[in-house]
Amino acid sequence: MKRRLVTIFSITLLLYTVYSNYQRQTPDTEFDLDLFGRTPVVLNGRIQPLDSVARNSLLAMNGKRTATYQDKTRHQAIEWLSELMFSPLDAAQRPVFRIYDDTLRSILPAKKVAEGEQRSAIQAMLFGKGSSQFYYSFMELRPFYEKISKDAVAASEIDSKLRTRYQSAAIDLANNMVKFNRLSASIHHGEMPSFVEEQEALSSLVPLGMEAFENRERGEAFNEQALAQMMSFGATYQRFESDAYFFTHPQESAGGDLKWEKAAHVLAEISRNGEPSEISRQYARIVDAYRQDDPDTFNQAVQELHTAIAAVSPEAFGKSKAEQQFNYLSPFYVSMVGYVMTFLLVIVSWIRWQEPLNHAAFWTTAVALLIHSSGILYRIYIIGYAPVINLYSSAIFVGWGAVFLALLLEKLNKNGIGNFVAAMVGFSSLIVAHHLGDDGDTLEMMRAVLDSNFWLSTHVIIITLGYASTFLSGFLAIVFILLGLFTTKIDKSAEKSLKSMVYGIVCFSTLFSFVGTILGGIWADQSWGRFWGWDPKENGAILLVLWNALILHARWGGFIKTRGLMAMAVFGNVVTSWSWMGTNMLGIGLHSYGFMSEAFVALIAFVGSQMLLILMAMIPPRMWKSNISA
Repeated sequence: MKRRLVTIFSITLLLYTVYSNYQRQTPDTEFDLDLFGRTPVVLNGRIQPLDSVARNSLLAMNGKRTATYQDKTRHQAIEWLSELMFSPLDAAQRPVFRIYDDTLRSILPAKKVAEGEQRSAIQAMLFGKGSSQFYYSFMELRPFYEKISKDAVAASEIDSKLRTRYQSAAIDLANNMVKFNRLSASIHHGEMPSFVEEQEALSSLVPLGMEAFENRERGEAFNEQALAQMMSFGATYQRFESDAYFFTHPQESAGGDLKWEKAAHVLAEISRNGEPSEISRQYARIVDAYRQDDPDTFNQAVQELHTAIAAVSPEAFGKSKAEQQFNYLSPFYVSMVGYVMTFLLVIVSWIRWQEPLNHAAFWTTAVALLIHSSGILYRIYIIGYAPVINLYSSAIFVGWGAVFLALLLEKLNKNGIGNFVAAMVGFSSLIVAHHLGDDGDTLEMMRAVLDSNFWLSTHVIIITLGYASTFLSGFLAIVFILLGLFTTKIDKSAEKSLKSMVYGIVCFSTLFSFVGTILGGIWADQSWGRFWGWDPKENGAILLVLWNALILHARWGGFIKTRGLMAMAVFGNVVTSWSWMGTNMLGIGLHSYGFMSEAFVALIAFVGSQMLLILMAMIPPRMWKSNISA
């Protein structure tokens, strides 16, 4: 009974986290921004909801997917984006640009630390100087834009690896300020207070202007005022077209293909049909209703806009709605919470109530894995491809595969070690993914080198499972080393169990990495005309195969016993981290779908920690607290 109660409580707590996190995403306002955020637009070559545009844009500027205003109130990203698009002067006062670089901040006005954030010298050393002084509004930055832009242009001509921290920060800030301006002009250019009245004026002026233009072309008398007004609108809409950040209007071409246009397309609609389309009309009502603080009209116009878009592109709504649900659910964040709960349950189980807490840990991990899986399935539906398309998604999948295998081990052994390792690997991989997703859109279009669903479903998934299983064996070995050295938890039975687990998982790792590498060679032969080219990524893959094979041969030949097996399994983490992440830091090779250098320090620190663990494994058994074999 106690076992069931603890399990039910743990799972209920995790499910409540899912519910409360979902509820927090809904903006608290009379304007139905929840529905407005579902509106499909096209950006970066794919259909996505405005909610995603808002979250990813704010993340790039602010480092978070929510904005904190001057009065310390927190606002959802769609609230911030709505204000930026419909009331840009107010949005320009919001401190949403985060600047950490001291050199860049030194050319900006000094900011006072907000009341309540003052910290002593020791607190500042331990926790930083407070956050408000790092956040600037667009209006605060605008006087310095010319210098920032000039420095950013100069820095962009320097190789990214050779740039100083200031140069990289100047490029990021200049890009974000340009993006801020473009977002503000994505639905309306803002040069007239009413978009509805502007469309009505265009509907009467454009025919007269077109007639005047044709008369002038024929050398006949023409209405100069009507032509001048039309030309003035034409210049305004040319800027509107180039400034807008995303595409808002689905249009079916004569050939039946669907094409998305920007909001400035309304001028072409009026020129062609004499009046704006229903989509343009409803966008205009939305703009005016927001500016006039009329939530009823706003909400009604959003519903009618969705009806108009769905009439042209019903598929866009399915994708858009699914992606907004994915954003609200935040399945990978909630999974991390679940893995932390598992970790705590296992730790406490080692002190007391071992059986009920271990049972609860198993089922909590299972539910967390289910949520983790739902996130992967959502991504597959939204992007229409197999789960691994970039480094971010590979981290998600590596974690999923390792947790799945660890749960199987726990089901077979029921000693808590599988739960513990599942929690460690699951949480660690999702933290890595979280940092890889800091740039914004993780559902980006497929990189050309990966543009094949067949190979994504075979080579990439299998080689990624090879990474996952090698990491799992390495983490099992870490558990053996740490528990054996510092506790008496590793008795003969536990030692035998862990040894069997590591050996079995290394066998799986060898199989997955070998088959994945061979399939990669076949893919390379079809794509680039050669099976093998000593590309860094290919070298990393073969290193992984060779290292796992070396562990097995050392074990079969009797060259290593328990500690040797564990030490070699830990070094497998080093080989995997290099094959998976390290090769992407070289910036060379044909596998150009995940170059990154920001994580170099983290990678070196990880390798250092693994080398330290290997040294710890070499400590003579008599110095271990647990009674282990030689």
